[in-house]
Amino acid sequence: MNVRTTLSIFLLGAAGTACAQATDGAPPDQPGAYLSAVFGNGRMHGGNDEGTQWMRKRTFEVRAGREEPDLFGGGRIDFVHYNEGHPENNHRDGFAVQWLKVGNLGGRLEGELGLGPYVSMNTTTIDGRQRDDANWGLLLSGALRIPLDFMPDGTHLRVGLNHVRMPTVHNSTALMIGLGRQFGAAAPNPSTEPASERLWFGLSYGNSITNMSGTDGAYAGTLELRKYLSPDGPFKHWAASLKYIDEGDDGARVDRRGFAGQAWYVQQVTPRFAMSAGIGPYVTRNRRDDDRTRNNMLISFQAEHALSRHTRLFVNFNRVKTFRQTDDRDLWQAGVLKRF
Repeated sequence: MNVRTTLSIFLLGAAGTACAQATDGAPPDQPGAYLSAVFGNGRMHGGNDEGTQWMRKRTFEVRAGREEPDLFGGGRIDFVHYNEGHPENNHRDGFAVQWLKVGNLGGRLEGELGLGPYVSMNTTTIDGRQRDDANWGLLLSGALRIPLDFMPDGTHLRVGLNHVRMPTVHNSTALMIGLGRQFGAAAPNPSTEPASERLWFGLSYGNSITNMSGTDGAYAGTLELRKYLSPDGPFKHWAASLKYIDEGDDGARVDRRGFAGQAWYVQQVTPRFAMSAGIGPYVTRNRRDDDRTRNNMLISFQAEHALSRHTRLFVNFNRVKTFRQTDDRDLWQAGVLKRF
């Protein structure tokens, strides 16, 4: 995993926040989006915990969510990308959706407790065969939030503990520290509102990495049609997209291209900055697999910054999941969306 690229998505949000601070007049007691990025270390235990069990200080987590006061008596829903570091022969990461309860622990100190389903992808060798081993489990999280008065309102030091429970393979526990921010309620700036009746055309370019040894990095390009759904009503946080993706040639296993359809949950962070998570089917043809057509899944995290009503810049992380224990791939891209 490219840690610097993941962190850049979070820093882009901070930059967008700084630009929009003067226009976000929402009262501080009306919670909106939540963003955090933390790094640390931990270890695996149980299951296939052979060799070095420590994560070698390569553990990190990025989360984006929103306070929902009317949900289960109040709480937050987070989309999480979690990387469990690099124990020997186990390079596992994945995605989770969590419900979290946030409470005051005395003074200005706050705490969080959360849990939710976690789909993981582990690059490992089993019985002499390298695999992208996928498993479902549970991600349990706890965190302390310590306010940082010298930074913008809502910014805090986040000290978090993650515990992964997997029924058929190893579990893991990690301690991490980093920054988080609770934003106030925000709506798109009227001058940059992505009107639902219009289509957007997107172009992006970046790197692709096959999650198996003996492969090279490649360049990947994407063409996209996107539609933001109604700004009011039950679909106000949603978008839909159709993509053509050329993943590039890794020189050994994957030279893949195809079409993906995704549903997106779009979280407005500030009037000009949004985070979104997307998922959907991805039908591909791989020239290094006898031109076979396969059904895969595409999971994406994206940060968007609106320059105007017609132009938006974005960076994203995309995981191609094959569910065939081979040839999963990560795409890191930057691009532009233009409104028709």
